[in-house]
Amino acid sequence: MVIIMIEKWMEEADFSRVFTDILSIANDLIGDQTFYISFIDNERMKLLKTLVKSDIFVENGRIVQMQDTYCQMAYTSSRPVLVSNAKEHQQTKNLELTHSLNIGSYVGVPITLNDGSVFGTLCSINTSLNEYDDKTLQTLIKLSSFLSYAIDMERLLIHDVLTGLFNRTYWKRIMTSEWMNEGTHAFLMMDMDKFKQVNDEFGHEKGDFILMKASSLIDETIPEGAYGFRFSGDEFGVLFLNRSAEEALPYAEQIIRRSADYADPDVNGISLSAGLVDTTITKADRLMKEADRLLYKSKRSGGSCVSIQQK
Repeated sequence: MVIIMIEKWMEEADFSRVFTDILSIANDLIGDQTFYISFIDNERMKLLKTLVKSDIFVENGRIVQMQDTYCQMAYTSSRPVLVSNAKEHQQTKNLELTHSLNIGSYVGVPITLNDGSVFGTLCSINTSLNEYDDKTLQTLIKLSSFLSYAIDMERLLIHDVLTGLFNRTYWKRIMTSEWMNEGTHAFLMMDMDKFKQVNDEFGHEKGDFILMKASSLIDETIPEGAYGFRFSGDEFGVLFLNRSAEEALPYAEQIIRRSADYADPDVNGISLSAGLVDTTITKADRLMKEADRLLYKSKRSGGSCVSIQQK
């Protein structure tokens, strides 16, 4: 998952309330502090939810380079971190944040998911020295455990178990989101040609392997700001945020080309037929239907190609 889609995900009222409640409980148990939950994506950290109860203000939604943050310590080590004197600590004394926010103490714990990956951090900062102790640390560790469980359950709900791509459940949520009606977004619908023959000749285990390989090729090819879906069987999709169909076309063609070049001892190439549309002509709630129509146009043309919506 990357920062743009995480931001959209966190905007959902039910799940956003989980983050708010965790920070509220932290404040009730630890006292009036500045608390925040971060998401970390490669070299960047985004503040997903903040609770300011002290003299240090941190802004919701702020994105910071990882090397400029305190959270890098808990994230890279996957271990809790307690800093009693930020102005003398080896890893924080030279950070710009230490002086611009006048940070004296910091405590942070990683939010570690069931697959071992670190989602982000649950942290607190204060201008006073020696503000936190082991009891503070243990409280945040327990709250992080609850938060990790909630995130894992949400991920399970909106991701396809076999491929790891987003699923139809999340697609339906997106289609009811207000932000889908803002700007231009492209949608690519894909279907494997003659996939039934793979299952019939080599079995469903080989079929599942091919589905996972196709999913990997999709995920590796699409740019930042684009998100892959598996809807059912051998149906896939890609939502390109803030891109027109013309801008998304090179990525669609690359997916089809890379898939066709794939070979293993049993299957020589994965043939994908595709339809590509965008919201300049088609309303968000009709993207799939129109892309599906164009997909079958590609199949009638012999497959392994993409048909794009005409302006």
